[in-house]
Amino acid sequence: MTNTEKNPETVLIVDDEEIIRITLQKKLSRSGYNVISFEKAEDVLIYLKNSTTKPDMIIADIKLRKMDGIELLRRINSSEEPIPVLIISGHGNVEDAIKALRYGASDYIRKPFDINALTSSVRSILKMKQEKNLSETIGQFKEYEKAVFVIPNDKDIINTISFNLTKDLVSAGLFNATTAENIALSLKEAITNAMFHGNLGIDSSLRNEGGMKEFNEEIEKRLKEDKYRDRKVKITYELTPEFVSYKIEDEGDGFNFKNLPDPRDPENFFKNSGRGLLIVQIHMDEVSWKNNGNTIKMKKYKKCREPREE
Repeated sequence: MTNTEKNPETVLIVDDEEIIRITLQKKLSRSGYNVISFEKAEDVLIYLKNSTTKPDMIIADIKLRKMDGIELLRRINSSEEPIPVLIISGHGNVEDAIKALRYGASDYIRKPFDINALTSSVRSILKMKQEKNLSETIGQFKEYEKAVFVIPNDKDIINTISFNLTKDLVSAGLFNATTAENIALSLKEAITNAMFHGNLGIDSSLRNEGGMKEFNEEIEKRLKEDKYRDRKVKITYELTPEFVSYKIEDEGDGFNFKNLPDPRDPENFFKNSGRGLLIVQIHMDEVSWKNNGNTIKMKKYKKCREPREE
C-alpha cells in the first residue's frame, strides 16, 4: 500500500429491519466505506469487545428488539474511546430523540430518510473525526482566546471551522469529549443556518418538499446570483476558563425568530425547519437572537450537565 492509499473507513449498521440494512450497506459500500451490519445491539457490543480494530462510526436504529439504540449509544459513549453514533428513528418520538442528543449522538435522521442526506451526514461525521485525530492540540496550555472569522457561503468550510473552534475544549479542561462534540454539532447547525437560510435566503421547507438534491441545486443557483454570492458569515469566538461562546452573524434579510415553531412539538420536531434550532437549544446553556434574527449568540459554561439515566 502506497503512502497515498489508506484502508476504507468502517461503518457499523444495527437495525432490525433487513431492508434498511441492505439499503444502507449498498449505498455506503458504493461510497467507498467498509460496512458491517447487525440485527441486534448486543451483537455490536460483542463485535466491539472482540475486534482488533475499532470501527470509525456506528449507525443505529433507536428502536431495536432488546437493547435499544439509546442504551447502545450510552454504553459506547461511556467507554474510554467513544465512537461517533448516528441515530435513525422511524417512530417520531420526541423524548427519545432528545435523549439521544443528550447522550452524545453525532446526528439523528428520521425514517423514511433521504439516502443522500444520510450519506452526507456520514461523510460529515467521519470528516470531523478525521480532523480531530490529525490535530495536534496545545489546548492544555490555553487560558484565553478570542477570534473573529469572516467566511464565504461554502459548505466545505463548515465542518473544518466547527472542528477548529471546538478542538481545544477538552484539553483546555472545560468539557469532556461528548460535550465538546455536541458543541461542535451546535456550531455546525448555526453556521449552516446562517449560510443557507440567512445569506442565501433559502426556505428550509425546500428540503422537506424536494429533498437534499433540490436543496443543493438551489444553493448552487443562488451562489451565482449577484444578490447573494458576496454575502459573508461572521463568527466571533471566545474561550475563557469558565465558558466558551460563539456569535454567528449573517447578511441576509433576517426573520421573526419570536415566531419560530416549537421544535419540541411532535408535529415540528422531525421537520428540517426545527432540527438545527433544537440541537442548539439542547446542547448550549444560553441561546439568543438579535438584529432581526441575523445574529445568534450561544454560550456553554464549564459545569457539565451530564444526562441522567432514566
